[in-house]
Amino acid sequence: MKFEHKAVIHNRFDVEIRDSKTNELKQTAVAYNIILNRWFNYFTNTGGVISYCDPLRAICVGKGTGTLDVTRTGLFSQIGYKTPTTIETVYDYPTSYITKEIRIEANEFNGNVITEVGFMASYYDSYYYLATHAFLQDSEGNQIAINKTDTDVVIIRGTFYVTFNCTGFGDNGIYPAASENGVVKWLLGTGGFPNTVSFSRYNLQTSNELFNNRHGSKTVNLNDCAKNTTTWRIDYPVITWLDTERLNHTVRIIGVNSIGAISLPNHTLFPPIQVTKIPIGTGDGMNMDFNIKAPHIIPNSETVYVDNVALTKGTDYEIDYENNFCDMRENYHTAGLTCRMDNVSFGNLKTATKSGSTYRDPIAWWNCYEANQYPSSCIVSEANPIFFDFGTQKECNRMKIEINTVPAAQIDNLKIQYSVDNETWTDVPGMTRASQMWNFTMTPARYWRVFIPSYNWSYGLTTGTNTRDEQAFGTTFFLGKTVPGLRFTAPPANGAAIEASYQLELPFKTSNNLLRFTCSLILSRGEGS
Repeated sequence: MKFEHKAVIHNRFDVEIRDSKTNELKQTAVAYNIILNRWFNYFTNTGGVISYCDPLRAICVGKGTGTLDVTRTGLFSQIGYKTPTTIETVYDYPTSYITKEIRIEANEFNGNVITEVGFMASYYDSYYYLATHAFLQDSEGNQIAINKTDTDVVIIRGTFYVTFNCTGFGDNGIYPAASENGVVKWLLGTGGFPNTVSFSRYNLQTSNELFNNRHGSKTVNLNDCAKNTTTWRIDYPVITWLDTERLNHTVRIIGVNSIGAISLPNHTLFPPIQVTKIPIGTGDGMNMDFNIKAPHIIPNSETVYVDNVALTKGTDYEIDYENNFCDMRENYHTAGLTCRMDNVSFGNLKTATKSGSTYRDPIAWWNCYEANQYPSSCIVSEANPIFFDFGTQKECNRMKIEINTVPAAQIDNLKIQYSVDNETWTDVPGMTRASQMWNFTMTPARYWRVFIPSYNWSYGLTTGTNTRDEQAFGTTFFLGKTVPGLRFTAPPANGAAIEASYQLELPFKTSNNLLRFTCSLILSRGEGS
């Protein structure tokens, strides 16, 4: 995949001359800048690589005249410069901007005729060069000059605009909030180069959600990008997850965390993937359940073979097209939830006293916490059980929970119950336990709850984290469904080769494939710049 994003830049200055004693407004001027090539070179050559670079470090004034040219590197005749104060930063789509201001006081630059102005970029606080350039104009567009005297205070406000159209990832693209857009913040000098490429198996609303809900993430250094200082283009390197990385993950979202991402499926950009006769297993004359080795198969696209003979669906086998084919945390129905959602209750967690530390949410499998927002523990009881309203009927047959503080005799009394109306509750059938995992007969229901009858236990949350799939999570709970995926009506004969062909509408990362992604950023001048 490769996508292009465009950012358009322009700049203007507004000038006021006020009486130094009365503050009376005496004169105004405006300056519509051209963005010099040096500014673009700053970002497409070395800019943003090191933290001591600043694209809008100073506002300078001069007294020269001539012909404005994008190739210039300085004013015609510089008088001096001052470090500005930021007075406003506005993030919005399509255009964001930052306004900076300097005041030339009554005792500064006197005896000079100010005709030109510009922003200066810098390295460290020593090496300055011109980034934008303009002549002062009156309201009619005529070039004017300001005779600076000791009775004047000159206020110069420079506004720098970045227009970012959310189109780079197409119709199915998702983008960050404007205030979190990495390209905008980088170009305005309020953030660093957006450098994290991620993918996720969840449907997300904005690309910022990739920060927590990611299943694969790699960092890009600007030095590794191909930068063209003539066309002002930055090409990210091709990011590759190898055949040993991030295995058994479905890819629904992929992109750059703070720029944008493509939401799949999108058959225009990413056509269905054909998998042809992948080995499923070998019959033993007894087993009827086999791992189909893929989630999210396009319905009716499959052909199942036993000893190279194609079988008939409904007669010879049944298939679960969105099966949880292996026991992975993110496959569970609860994996995308948090305890602070309206449809979730975890004991008395929502009413318990908040802690002064960073405790993790007990059901979110990613690093979900907010400082001082969770208690250090909560009480789970029959009156305040662990409760889920999935909104629609969900099939469940497995639960995991860490309750190591509860005596084994009490753990054996734990109940998992379901309801279709949130009033009449029934114990799940066929429940068995192995350590901290409970299995039971596949059961469809909207409402679920977990508790130990007539027993209250303290469920301790954690500040520490475990790491899995690049995600940090604390004390965790999972409830959902896990099945092999392919079930034969009669067991394949001993030694029979079982294979399957099918189409996937979502990329599925396995040891048999690589996942690659890249994108480009193109900078340009706005009209009048």
